[in-house]
Amino acid sequence: MKDLNMKQTDDMMNKLRLYLASNEMEPFISTFLSLHASDQATFFLGLSEKNRGKVLNSLYPHEFVGAFQEFGWEDRRLAVTYLDSAYVVEMLNIMVPVEAAAFLKSITRSKSLSLLNAMNPEAKAHIERIMKYPVNSTGALMHTEFLTANIKDTVEVVLNKLSLSSGNDNYHHLYVIDGESCLIGGVTIHQLLRAESNAAMETLMNSNIISVLDQADQTQAADLIKKYNLLELPVTDQEGVMIGIIKVDEVIDLMEEQISLSIGSFAALRSGLSLTSGIIRLVSQRLPWLVGLTVLGFLITKIMAPFLASLEQFTTLALFIPVILGMSGNSGIQSLSVALRRISMSSVTGKDSWHLLGKEAGIGALTGFVCGLFAFVLANLLLNSSLMFSTIIGLALFIAIFFGTITGAILPLIVKRLSIDPAIASGPVLTTLTDIVALFIYYSVATLLIPLATT
Repeated sequence: MKDLNMKQTDDMMNKLRLYLASNEMEPFISTFLSLHASDQATFFLGLSEKNRGKVLNSLYPHEFVGAFQEFGWEDRRLAVTYLDSAYVVEMLNIMVPVEAAAFLKSITRSKSLSLLNAMNPEAKAHIERIMKYPVNSTGALMHTEFLTANIKDTVEVVLNKLSLSSGNDNYHHLYVIDGESCLIGGVTIHQLLRAESNAAMETLMNSNIISVLDQADQTQAADLIKKYNLLELPVTDQEGVMIGIIKVDEVIDLMEEQISLSIGSFAALRSGLSLTSGIIRLVSQRLPWLVGLTVLGFLITKIMAPFLASLEQFTTLALFIPVILGMSGNSGIQSLSVALRRISMSSVTGKDSWHLLGKEAGIGALTGFVCGLFAFVLANLLLNSSLMFSTIIGLALFIAIFFGTITGAILPLIVKRLSIDPAIASGPVLTTLTDIVALFIYYSVATLLIPLATT
């Protein structure tokens, strides 16, 4: 595969479409295989269902596996619907074990076991070793192939071993272990190539090497890689035995996937966002939320009914409903975003929760007071409202913003306490909740103040 610039890649993709349209599969295959795996994936996912089937019928598993590994989880699950089990098994046999394990965990258990049992024993053993780890642990992210050397080995011995190895050569470090296979240091490949041939590993290695336990949370590995600008992070078990490495590209992929899922959850889509999902699947994700929120919306009407009878002579109040509801929802979304970011970046303990709520309460009170004061002044100056109406609007806006801010901060903390993904405290749920309560606040303030003004 040769390096291509963007224009060359676009030209080749246009050629691929023409080859497909004219059923010229021989030049199609050679051109497709000359693309980078990422570009292959982009091209494949942009095809119609009919053309996807045509491509898969023309490619062997070892030719398609590179593109397959570039797909997101949802796209992988959709892609295998076009493939028979034998084809998938052949791909799994040559996939990077950590990628294969992640894919098998994303499908049904029965299908996963069926595919595993059909694999060759060596590949199966590597994958099962990774699959035994919890999905959010560092062990589930690690590569089980890495470079090691004994502490007494010389540079010459190590280089001879490397020249005879047939594994992946995309490594940045060589890890030094003792007789018990425990990690004791590391040497960069650059150091190794520049050192004297008779130099021992113990004189070259950095003994202050950063590592992570296999049972640690993946966010801990991501934090270490980010903090120390690492390209690889060694993984050890409880006894210090080195069992794998986490590469920076795995962390980047993880972060991209989590961002996609968080955005999807924020929009009340449990499976995240996938441009290649079918209409029925996308409707099935969205409809339950929309139906539920429609029912909640009718609660607003139910709440309004008792007030309307007593306030029907004050129809001017209805003009300000969009302002009250909109500002309450906006303040809630702001604090929800802050809370979700705080939760995703670090563990939030009981003390941290109270600190976060206290801080957001202060922000809500201050922003609510300022916005309420502005609303009071604007209602007087621009809309010529009476002092009573201006007071109702200002006070209701203050309380609604304060409540919205508190709700946005506390909602993800509550669902996290219930062992639910905090991102499920999504935008639509929050705004519907704040709309209902803000409307209740608005009419409650009006019901209390209007009689005082008329007595």
